[in-house]
Amino acid sequence: MRCALVTGGTGGIGRAICDMLAAENYTLALTYNKSKEKAAEMIEGYQSRGINCIAVEVDLSEKNGADKLLKSLEGFPRPDTVINNAGEACMKLLCDTDDAEAERIMRINFFTPMKLIRELSRSMVSRSFGRIVNISSMWAKAGSAGESVYAASKAALEALSKSLAKELGASGITVNCVAPGLIDTNMNACLERAAIDEIVSNTPVRRMGTPADVASVVRSLVSEESSFVTGTVIPVTGGFAV
Repeated sequence: MRCALVTGGTGGIGRAICDMLAAENYTLALTYNKSKEKAAEMIEGYQSRGINCIAVEVDLSEKNGADKLLKSLEGFPRPDTVINNAGEACMKLLCDTDDAEAERIMRINFFTPMKLIRELSRSMVSRSFGRIVNISSMWAKAGSAGESVYAASKAALEALSKSLAKELGASGITVNCVAPGLIDTNMNACLERAAIDEIVSNTPVRRMGTPADVASVVRSLVSEESSFVTGTVIPVTGGFAV
């Protein structure tokens, strides 16, 4: 029985990924920070279908967030699939971003995924099987004025993923990134209509993406059939910046 950990499991993309994994009968651990009612509703729905699942309340931007999560997973089946989806944007010019904000963004977008992979990959190595998918962003490659710290944190995550693919490949573990473009989620709800329209006008498919668009790529990467796909960054952008 496959077991997955999905961080940020109650968000738009996170929930789509969790729904997809539950539909394929994964044992499932998901994290949330503030969406307690949504997490409870998801767990109740999954359990009613016979899915073994838990929701862990944790702030992964905290310095000890990863340690708290790992402690909460004790006694639960060890994941063979890790999807680092939890993330936070920082829509500010660098000159307006203080150290505390920058450190928080780097922790949740880079250091926490790194720590989780470091600890959870140990059991994957012992089993000679594992799937790790890190959710990046199209801005990691393209850069984004006003989101420099966010873009840098995601670029670091992509570099980590490529290096880990080389470290872990001989142990049957794949490590990949999915880099979404403009997706219709709460994270992007703060964008002005003009900004959305500009991105859409430069997107060949002429629309925003959906969480399901991202989840479908994740589903392919975590499958047992994708053992020859590793070290990749797959853009889910509708062709933006092609």
